[in-house]
Amino acid sequence: MFKTVLVGLMTFFLVSGFFIGIGYMFEIQSLMFSFYEETPTGFTAGGSVLSFIIGLICSFVVGNFYQRKVSH
Repeated sequence: MFKTVLVGLMTFFLVSGFFIGIGYMFEIQSLMFSFYEETPTGFTAGGSVLSFIIGLICSFVVGNFYQRKVSH
């Protein structure tokens, strides 16, 4: 069980980090994450969580695949 959780967490961090890196490298706003931006009128909070959603989905799929492979 511990290895399944570890594989899922590693998948989440790697996939999320990959998509966030792609977002910053090619300046794709939907893949970038920023907690706040400072503007002349104050600051705005925001950012896209699409990379984290993709990471969660991949982590779920890989975790289930790993669990089935270990069980059999």
